[in-house]
Amino acid sequence: MAALEGAKPMSADELPARDDRKPALGKDGALVADLLKLLLKIRAKEINVAARLLARSDDLEALAAGVRENLPILEGWRFEQFGRDALELVEGQLGFTVRNGKLKMTRTEEPS
Repeated sequence: MAALEGAKPMSADELPARDDRKPALGKDGALVADLLKLLLKIRAKEINVAARLLARSDDLEALAAGVRENLPILEGWRFEQFGRDALELVEGQLGFTVRNGKLKMTRTEEPS
């Protein structure tokens, strides 16, 4: 307790640097990221590929936070296998439904 009583706040230049590369998610963004993780599991199972090869959690969180540039999931084979549906999910064009006890993806509206 004596050590805490004598403690002083750190100056701004002593604080660790913030990681500004990671966009802030907020509560709703975290829920969207969770939905993207669910979609990732579904797509990975369908194409028999490890989920971590399709996308990283950081990429899913960035997409959920509104980032649309420089994401591996929005380029090349990752886009074809997962990114297109992930983008449609966050833009409200794709949703989840349960049919006959199985989780399915459903188009909610036509892409604009």
